[in-house]
Amino acid sequence: MGGGKSKKKVLIIVTGGIASYKAIDLIRSLMKLGCDVDCILTKSVSQFVAPITFSSLLGKNVFTDLFKLNDSSQMSHINLVNKASLVVVIPATANFIGKIANGIADDLASTTILASRCPLFVAPAMNTGMYENKAVKSNLKILKKRDIKILEPKYGKLACGQTGKGKLMDIDLISENIVQFFNRSNLLKGKKAVVTSGPSQEKIDPVRFISNFSSGTQGYEIAKALRNAGARTTLISGPTKLDQPLNMKFKKAETGRDFLNHSLSELPADIYISVAAIADWKIEDVRKQKIKKNNQSNISVKFAKNTDVLYEVSRNNMRPNLVIGFAAETENLIENAKKKLLNKKCDWIIANVVSDKKGFNKVNNKVTIVKEKKIKEWPSLSKSNIAEKLVLEISEYFSKIEKELYVKNKNKNIR
Repeated sequence: MGGGKSKKKVLIIVTGGIASYKAIDLIRSLMKLGCDVDCILTKSVSQFVAPITFSSLLGKNVFTDLFKLNDSSQMSHINLVNKASLVVVIPATANFIGKIANGIADDLASTTILASRCPLFVAPAMNTGMYENKAVKSNLKILKKRDIKILEPKYGKLACGQTGKGKLMDIDLISENIVQFFNRSNLLKGKKAVVTSGPSQEKIDPVRFISNFSSGTQGYEIAKALRNAGARTTLISGPTKLDQPLNMKFKKAETGRDFLNHSLSELPADIYISVAAIADWKIEDVRKQKIKKNNQSNISVKFAKNTDVLYEVSRNNMRPNLVIGFAAETENLIENAKKKLLNKKCDWIIANVVSDKKGFNKVNNKVTIVKEKKIKEWPSLSKSNIAEKLVLEISEYFSKIEKELYVKNKNKNIR
């Protein structure tokens, strides 16, 4: 992963558990990969592994006590975390997970995490009963909502003699996750990306509106994946129950017109991904007062075609280099996606079937990427995995363009 000034800086936080000794293997692996590693140990680690083991491996001091950071050889917890590009907690005990989830800062390790602004990986390891406890599950859910990556424990025989889930993820896999993080963090560096997500709400009257079942999850995951790949990212979101992602520009939208105005205001951009489920129709004459039932057995409202945001962005004179739309269909998936690709004048359409069992408000999704001359069908994946896979696809697209441009300029110079 490079050396010298380009070294990747990782802060390892080791908490006290049976698996504490495995952190040594991770540190050794990261050092072999050229990472600059610092290490914080919680007080209880010394019950399992002597701190000198870590300092001997690193060739420098490890940090244990918040109140002993005034030594000239040590640094403050703020400096520790400011220096890091990534923080990894291994193993993460149930107690320490609870501290992170609830913002408790009563030692050097927990205080450092609270002061951190860089990505955080947490690798839980504990007894199965503890791991499956509702309190631990709730705390892990909180961490995930904060964009903290959980390196899921595996199923196996535990130190307590039981067999179940709670065994620390294999060190090779943890190391691989860290390598992937650093490799992907520069994939789209220098690029600007705009993502729309969530449903629109078109008013009928002051208390009613037309909307849909979109949760916004897929768009949020794509925005986060783009941010993690180094792109300057703007997320334009309709009303959702999701937490606002960190380290990106965030704009709220309600109507199709809001989505269009926000989208155009973000141009020029390199990448535009329209994931938002914007209503095809709006009310032609929005009532200023609440519609009353009175004695009417039925009422009628007149619809008008809504703003076509994807089309307007695609034909704009500041059109992004790559424009991607989503097509949520209930039938004729590929046929409808091809029509949309043509009519919207975009580069790719990501098509998926929406039904009671697929698409909206589901954990997994199955999508097909439809391009002008190519169709790629992906297997059923989590929405975060779809986002990561899409970022790789986008990176390959720009790499190909840059390569073609390089060859063209080279040939031009030869002539």
